[in-house]
Amino acid sequence: MASSKMIALAQKIASETEKVEAYFKSNDLLTPSFDADAPGDFPIMPDDVSRSRREVIHATQELHDLMVGPRESVRWMAWDVTTLVPLNGSITLSELQAKTSLDSINLARLLRHAMTNHVFQELKPGVIAHTAASRLLAQDQDLQAWVIFNTEGVYPASAQVVKALRAYPEATSLTRTGFNFAFDTVDREPVFVTVGKDPKHAERMAQAMNSLTGGEGYELWYLSEGCDLTDVDARGGTFVDIGGSHGFVDVHLAKMYKNIKFVVQDLPSTVESAPKPICADAKVAKRIQFQAHDFFTEQPIHGADVYFFRWIMHNYSTPYAVQILRNLIPALKPGARIIINDHCLREPGTENPWDERLIRSMDLVMMSLLNAQERGEEDFKQLFEMAGDGFVFKGVTRPKGCRMSIIEAVWQPDEEVDQASATESLSGLTLT
Repeated sequence: MASSKMIALAQKIASETEKVEAYFKSNDLLTPSFDADAPGDFPIMPDDVSRSRREVIHATQELHDLMVGPRESVRWMAWDVTTLVPLNGSITLSELQAKTSLDSINLARLLRHAMTNHVFQELKPGVIAHTAASRLLAQDQDLQAWVIFNTEGVYPASAQVVKALRAYPEATSLTRTGFNFAFDTVDREPVFVTVGKDPKHAERMAQAMNSLTGGEGYELWYLSEGCDLTDVDARGGTFVDIGGSHGFVDVHLAKMYKNIKFVVQDLPSTVESAPKPICADAKVAKRIQFQAHDFFTEQPIHGADVYFFRWIMHNYSTPYAVQILRNLIPALKPGARIIINDHCLREPGTENPWDERLIRSMDLVMMSLLNAQERGEEDFKQLFEMAGDGFVFKGVTRPKGCRMSIIEAVWQPDEEVDQASATESLSGLTLT
């Protein structure tokens, strides 16, 4: 049986690397490393050794792309002429050019650059066909939306981050971000308002978030695996999903737990656009209700067992995040669980390298769009401490294979806690 492409690449990497290593050793040269005092450049080497080095560079990129897989590869790139190429068969460059506004020379340049990332292939000169990656992008509308959201929103915002930081180095305001500078909305409105003004853009952003939150390492089974709600189910308790969009988390959990009642809260426009019914299974649908609610106002559902935030806290800097938690307090009963489902940064270098790159990239996206951040365990603990003395931090768990963590606190107020004094503890935190 012939070796797979992966094995062939791995063997090539090993054998060609040995040749480069042998050259360094035989010439008593320092080998490449990431140490601060490592050589800044490769030495001039004989042609055969230089050829081996280039083979390693190319093979490692190919093996990387195979191991990451087409969907994840495309998710972290940006491209879209894919829908113009037939899913089956091929198309000539001249035929493709007729479907675009690009001239033939620049179209060819763009396509051939994409091919270096395994997006499209050229079967013979001037004849273009799909690869697995480009085909996925052509067929997956949520993935298309993610790519467009990045190219039209994130990239322009990123280009203006330095300007925003120079003007407002505290970097906490929702309206003084790289996005605001890029789209001329400084001190006027946050990104969600800007995007929400255009129904097409709002729908695209929702699709983009669906693509990300349903991607590798974010699947909902990790949540149900790492978050035990058996006790809540046993007493027929209430689970409030704050900022829960169209309730996909609640549908998932309601299929597992047969007695929990779910309330999905979001802004009116989101609630109005939710699917009706929320689920084809009537027994599931009847236990899920929607409620229009802005989490910057006081929580209206009193006495629930769980108040849940997924992909919420990383959208907000500390003053906003603290206020969101504080707005729960009037509604909380002793023992109420506050569960945050978000990234939780580990100590640098302890995460696996691929996940660390993606999570820390997301951290910078949050800064570019919202002056927000991904947080570590101590950061989450401090949020609860700042929000009020009654929050008892229970720690962080992260299911194996998941990129998201489950951060939990319980409301256990001291009878002597003075809510007015707790409010005063927010002094120094301002929302702008």
